[in-house]
Amino acid sequence: MSAQQLIVPAAETGPRTPVPRSWANRPTLVLNANSFMRTLLVNVLREAGVRDIILESHASRAIHALHECAPALIVADWTDQSDPDEDRVRLLRRIRTDEGSACRDIPVILLSSPRPRSDIERARDAGASEYLVTPLAPITMINRLKAIQSDPRDFVDASRFVGPDRRRRPRRERGPSFKRMADVDAGLTSPMAAARSAAQALAHETRLTGDPLAIRVGRSLQRFIAEQQTYTAVEEEVVEMHRAALAQLARMANSGDPLRDAVVSGLEQIVDQRRHAR
Repeated sequence: MSAQQLIVPAAETGPRTPVPRSWANRPTLVLNANSFMRTLLVNVLREAGVRDIILESHASRAIHALHECAPALIVADWTDQSDPDEDRVRLLRRIRTDEGSACRDIPVILLSSPRPRSDIERARDAGASEYLVTPLAPITMINRLKAIQSDPRDFVDASRFVGPDRRRRPRRERGPSFKRMADVDAGLTSPMAAARSAAQALAHETRLTGDPLAIRVGRSLQRFIAEQQTYTAVEEEVVEMHRAALAQLARMANSGDPLRDAVVSGLEQIVDQRRHAR
């Protein structure tokens, strides 16, 4: 298998409305290492109408519980106490990218003391449904739980993002693979300018991951788009290749695949060929 063949586009199902999950019929998983905080969360969840609550303190046991009981909701703290350098973002990515799991679209609420904006963005981009800052007023948690149940956001299963729609407003059904489509339709910007803005946003997003290979992919797209004068189907295809490469890197990271570097090298070879061919 060549390096280029390692770039496998993920299936794009687009946004879909999730099936409502009743707290009364499905358990809620609380992942928190602090016993006092677990007690507080149980009381708040009971008040919100949650009947069945599963308590875990370690991520490995939480993964086991996911496969055993298929919860309707996960409420997790930010830091893994067994590994202070590890946060729940990695666990969240594992949940969202596990294509064989029936739980990949469940709502996940992360709780944390105040953190830098970059951490919040990482959690959002990994597929967090909500991010709440502690200390937490019980009414805040109850209101978020009610919103998740009564007005769930569309679940997006795309090449480089899997999780609840990051935009609160409804998405357009179809459109180019860059953001700000409404601005393009309104004549406020051009497709090329919108593509450059989206490429810059992706480069910023990959920097936040701290993954050197993902950062290379973000830089590759930003350089490619910066050199283009028009946005056509050719540029669209290159954008999708970068999105597919990022999705592939995430899946391979979860499985410990050693060929992640080959994915990025293959992508860079293809992009160089496209640049020299024009």
